[in-house]
Amino acid sequence: MTNQEKSMRRTVPVVATAALVLALTACSGGGSTASGNGSGPVKIGMVVPLTGFLSALGQGDKEAAERVVADLNAAGGIDGRQVELTVVDDKADVTESVKQFNQLASDPSYSAMLASSFVSAATAVGSTAQSAKIPTIALGPVDAFADGSNPYAFTSPPIPAVYARALVDYWVSQGVKTLAIGYTGGDLYGTNGDKATAEYAKEAGIDVVLDESYDQTATDFTPLITKVVSAKPDAFVVWGAGPAPVIITKQIAGKGIATYFTGAEASDLYLQPAGDAAEGVKAAATIALGGDALPEGAYKTKVMAVAKPWMDANNGAYPPEFAFGGASGVELLAAAIDAADSTDRQKIRDALEKTDLLTSNGRYTYSPTDHMGLDATSLAIFEAKGGAWVPTEAATKQFATELPQ
Repeated sequence: MTNQEKSMRRTVPVVATAALVLALTACSGGGSTASGNGSGPVKIGMVVPLTGFLSALGQGDKEAAERVVADLNAAGGIDGRQVELTVVDDKADVTESVKQFNQLASDPSYSAMLASSFVSAATAVGSTAQSAKIPTIALGPVDAFADGSNPYAFTSPPIPAVYARALVDYWVSQGVKTLAIGYTGGDLYGTNGDKATAEYAKEAGIDVVLDESYDQTATDFTPLITKVVSAKPDAFVVWGAGPAPVIITKQIAGKGIATYFTGAEASDLYLQPAGDAAEGVKAAATIALGGDALPEGAYKTKVMAVAKPWMDANNGAYPPEFAFGGASGVELLAAAIDAADSTDRQKIRDALEKTDLLTSNGRYTYSPTDHMGLDATSLAIFEAKGGAWVPTEAATKQFATELPQ
């Protein structure tokens, strides 16, 4: 059966499903089928923080991933086989995440895994992914997976270095000369983001006047804020997730410091508790955050296929950035399983490494030496205005010329 015949067999009840089916057929090789090696469900495991200090990330990943699976199954699954997603809570705890991941990976009925949106936890399961030879996509931006040195580990969100590059390029365009960095010292997302930002800033001739770690479990950041204000930087960037960035936003508001965040804050889950204090802050985030502001075309169709049902189910709230990562993780695995024509772990891994797929998160082009698949063109700079993230002038210009195709 040809790819065209397979896609024609499927009914397409909703826009999101249509996008998924198109993604599957686009990724499959000519003449390949997805009849696979059995008639039972295609099983994917997912370990994310549904509770704990990063529960918002895990809940967003879960909701988006489950909706993609439901739409895919409604359209006939993968060549008639339903996709079964098992979601387990790692409680935002590295040890628990490794335990739960190991349990699922040791079950041969699982063909692939989605690892935690908690970066330290996702990084920690890399060795199991390799020893169990199970293709794994991290829903947290794991630097260690990006270069392909672990053949079984991939990442869905852009890694911190990509965010750092986008931020530094923007600062250069805005004439920023001095920079303060605040980062969580208890998570690889913070430490890797700090390292990359400092490196790229130095290369760009930006003077880092303060480089300070903070405790992500703290509830008062007065010592950090005092140092930032004293350093008088042109820009201050915060690397972290969870409640801490909200508190930092409130405590630095009104002090005349241009403050920047990353995709971890690119949602209403940050804007609502931060309130008026967030007005004017900026964030580097995937261009999916642009939503209706994106020009019409294939990419916007992908974005809105994820965004519209989310908004319908969440009182009009736009999806957080990490929801697009969760949705893309499922789409990438589904496309690889379809292209592999099998539920065999090794064949899926091999197909995943050859993936060239447009998703709501951007165009992924995985290769043996690139297991991230995205670059800085998948990001843009947004500004908080009136309780929403809106594209900056630079982002609007970028949308006109550099959207993924």
